[in-house]
Amino acid sequence: MSTIYKSAARQALPAELLAVDPFHVAQLANKAVGDVRRRTTHEPRHRRGRASDPEYTIKGLLPGGPATLTDRGREKILTTLADLGGDEAFAIGAAWRAKNLPLDLLALSPARTGHATTRTDLNRALTRFLDYRATTGQTIPEIVTLAESISDWHIEITGALLHGLSNAATEGVNRLIKLVHRTAFGMTNVANQQRRARYAASRSTRDDWLHPVTPHPKTT
Repeated sequence: MSTIYKSAARQALPAELLAVDPFHVAQLANKAVGDVRRRTTHEPRHRRGRASDPEYTIKGLLPGGPATLTDRGREKILTTLADLGGDEAFAIGAAWRAKNLPLDLLALSPARTGHATTRTDLNRALTRFLDYRATTGQTIPEIVTLAESISDWHIEITGALLHGLSNAATEGVNRLIKLVHRTAFGMTNVANQQRRARYAASRSTRDDWLHPVTPHPKTT
């Protein structure tokens, strides 16, 4: 979601559809929740969060989406926020609920549902989020910023969701290539690096007859 990339892509391909990967929308939404949690920790205590802080104990649960968060995890979030109380609990709870609304929008992608979605359904989900920003979230700057970003990119976001577009496979291959490079502590031979990366990235599509390489037994 970079205006520089958008401008370059539009200049080079003026007639093509531009799309924003749903992963980056979810990442942006989760970042807003994290920013609120860190801000509400620093403002009253003038320090970073610690394991003893109530809001820190739910740090790993807040990024969970409506489809992935368990009932137990949801109950822990609500209980912790109720015990915390005050403006801090309100801000974190509002950001958490605001974050779930874009995730509901992303869940309409055909890549997840298995059937086509409509622009009307996408617009309804987007409107629910923007209405929440205009009411409950209007006093929380992180929610306002998130809503402005999604509003600015809503054409590219809905375009990706309508067609089920994502570069998740490419991102996964890139992660594997970086992992191979790190576990090898760097490589000086480019050809060997390419071979190892290609072998690691093709495991899910490799033919059954290509068994893993096994070392020969030691000879005496």
